[in-house]
Amino acid sequence: MTVLLWIARSALPLALIVGLAVDGRFEESDADKPAIVVLDTESMVPGGQSLTSTWYCPTAHSRELPEAGVEARIDLLLTNTAAEPTRASVYLISPTSPQRLVHLEIPGLTSRSLRLDDHTADEFVSALVEAPTAGLVAARRLHSLFGSEVAPCSSVVAEEWYVVSSDTQADATSHLVVFNPLPVDAVIDLSFASELEAGSYTPRDLGGLVVPAASSLSIDIGEHVRRRDVVSATLRARLGRVVVDHLQVFDGSSGRVGFSTHLASATIATSWYHPVAKLGQAANVSVVVSNPTDVVADIEVAVVTGEGVVEAVVASVGPYDLTRIEVLPKTQERLVANTVFTSATVFGLLVRSSNGVPVISGVELASGPDGSPGKESPEAELLPIRVALEQVELPVGRISGLSVSPGIPNGSRHWLLALPQLEGEVLVAIQNAEQSDAKALISRYGSRGRYEVKLAGFGIHYYRVAAGNTLEIRSDSAIAVTALHQEANGAGLNSILGIRFAEDEE
Repeated sequence: MTVLLWIARSALPLALIVGLAVDGRFEESDADKPAIVVLDTESMVPGGQSLTSTWYCPTAHSRELPEAGVEARIDLLLTNTAAEPTRASVYLISPTSPQRLVHLEIPGLTSRSLRLDDHTADEFVSALVEAPTAGLVAARRLHSLFGSEVAPCSSVVAEEWYVVSSDTQADATSHLVVFNPLPVDAVIDLSFASELEAGSYTPRDLGGLVVPAASSLSIDIGEHVRRRDVVSATLRARLGRVVVDHLQVFDGSSGRVGFSTHLASATIATSWYHPVAKLGQAANVSVVVSNPTDVVADIEVAVVTGEGVVEAVVASVGPYDLTRIEVLPKTQERLVANTVFTSATVFGLLVRSSNGVPVISGVELASGPDGSPGKESPEAELLPIRVALEQVELPVGRISGLSVSPGIPNGSRHWLLALPQLEGEVLVAIQNAEQSDAKALISRYGSRGRYEVKLAGFGIHYYRVAAGNTLEIRSDSAIAVTALHQEANGAGLNSILGIRFAEDEE
């Protein structure tokens, strides 16, 4: 018995060692599994620790040709957030012409605009904006035959970009503008997903595409994708880094009329904020959520007012796929999937991933006739189909517009909102990105007055202000800031996105 007891006692430590080794092997195996990395590469106002400011504007001038292109006239809006004046250098970069340089003096705490077609007549131009000081911000006011838009430039170049929602139907034109501002060539792959197919695919001629150094490419999505209502695009750079714009046009031949240009998103996140949307008889709202991972994402899309979350719907987004959520008036409520109903006419949206899988969220806002191919508007609302470069006269006094913009991921405590010269007032929205109550302080450049607002958990405060103002918004917690403007009695729906300040300015 003594010998057997000794053997048993000797075997126990050996068993423990073996067990620990096996357990360690299992732990190592779990650690080796690929993790989902949440990317945050948002543009920011350069902070006090920066010595310079650099901004990249993929679309700075665009001229329509008989066989391709989108007509757009662009005013560059430069805002100096520092007290001291600065001198901006604007490099106009075209694939077909030598680089041009334009200088612009900007006083402290002031915005200045530069009409770019006064300095170039090329068919396609991008811009690189530099200043020898921190605190400069660049944005664009774009004008087209079919409307107008306000879009930021980017302070980052990135390896991955996501366009959540484009439309390739017969009355639509959808382009990607890929700008490579770096001195080495970039090599990119493009993949697409739509609402009718599962997963994504890469067209053969868009794999390994070269974007030359200090140059740009314009890619017509409709040449590579079937006619679809909703298409998402993912751009990944094998080599180098780039900046991407998305241009969307509806030509009115089916009823809907609009022009939208915004930066693609270089960020994936588990929470997205859309502070302002308007719903009505001639105003439509929808949210598109794209999943860039190989895991199903469970999401919640909530309607948010000043009181916080008031309605919500849940949905799933498959791997490398997308889901569109319609927002409809409460009067149309019925049992239907991927739809949220609300009695609010002005509201915000909150998109959250409930299982921690990061997604990308964008919002589509439209005003005016909503007819599309197969669901055309009445004959009186249709515009004639354009022949070549024929000019189209929009009906006088008819309100219309389109804005397809990415949401704001995660929130921040310090924001800049530069409003260009527009007709009438602009609706500013400040959305609380946290569940607890918060306060925000609004100050206007050129004015000593400050305006304090209280925000309920996830709640929104709306604030009307004259166009042409520059606002700085601070909060004791994370918030999101956006503005909305509809051209009065005309074409143009503008989503004006706030730009967060760098953390060293917090």
